[in-house]
Parts: sequence; C-alpha cells; structure tokens
Amino acid sequence: MTIEKSSDLAGDYEIRLADKEDAGEISRLLQELLTFYGMPLKYQRSFMSHVIENEVFQENSGLKIFIALENSKPVAFLAFSKIFALATCQTSIFIQDLYVERKARNKGIGYALMEALVKYGLENEVTQIDWTADTWNSKAINFYEHITTLQKSYKIYYRLNEERLSAFLTKQKKNFAK
Repeated sequence: MTIEKSSDLAGDYEIRLADKEDAGEISRLLQELLTFYGMPLKYQRSFMSHVIENEVFQENSGLKIFIALENSKPVAFLAFSKIFALATCQTSIFIQDLYVERKARNKGIGYALMEALVKYGLENEVTQIDWTADTWNSKAINFYEHITTLQKSYKIYYRLNEERLSAFLTKQKKNFAK
C-alpha cells in the first residue's frame, strides 16, 4: 500500500508500508523517539536494525509499520498491530508509536500517516483504532484532538516492564506459598 502526497507545506512525500530494507532508518527514527522521551538508548543502532529486520518483518510478527519519506528520506513512522477484540468480537488496531522527526513536524506528515492507517483499517475490516498519549505531551494531545475528540478513559493503564517480570513471579510464589 503506497500513498503518494504532495503538499505546499511538506513538499513531496510518500507514505508506504515499511519492509526489511527500511530497518536501518526505522532504528534511527526509533532512537530519536527514545531520546525525545528521555529513555536510555540500550542498544546500538546496528543491533536495533538487525532485530527490527529479523523480528518485525516476519510473517506473523503482528506489527506493521507505515513509513513516511520526504524527498525520498524517511522522516516518520507509525507502528501498529491489528488485533481481535474478544469482548466486542471485532477487529481493531492499536497504535504502538507515531513519531515524526523534529524538522518534519507541522507539515501534515503525522496526519497523513493517520490517514494511511485509517484507509488500511477500512480495507481490512477494522472497526476501531486505539492509541495512548502521555499526559505531559500537550503537542501530541493537541494533534490527536484534531483527529477525534478526546476520549476520557475510566481504565487505568498497567505495564509489567522488564525489571518487574521476574519479580512478579517471585512475588506470586511467595504470596501463594503462605
């Protein structure tokens, strides 16, 4: 799926589903994303590129990535998974990450990525698209509110991160052994 665009704001750009050959540029953009969020860069770009190439682009990885190229150079990506929502018996998409590098922001590329995702969803019988935004990221919230009204959630988002995965099992064994 390729969507070619031309805009007065963004110049010439193209949005398409990424493939193995994009792994290096995706890892570069991903490192920028991690830096933006103040997260440590645990791996070198070459390692990230190798892992992305060999894991993301496997037939059953569950992850797809739209990549945006401005003047043939990757400047943004949108990573998502198509899932089946058991409770509603419908197919939905969850956006994992949407990142536009700083110099390409405010040119309509983020919106074009969302547009490509919506078109992909409609073509694949998706009935819902979900995503999260950090409460401190007012620019992202403003961007998303221009796409749809802000959904107030009555759910709390939880995560077992790397450090807590083993701790969970250890804690559970101790609690249930009593």
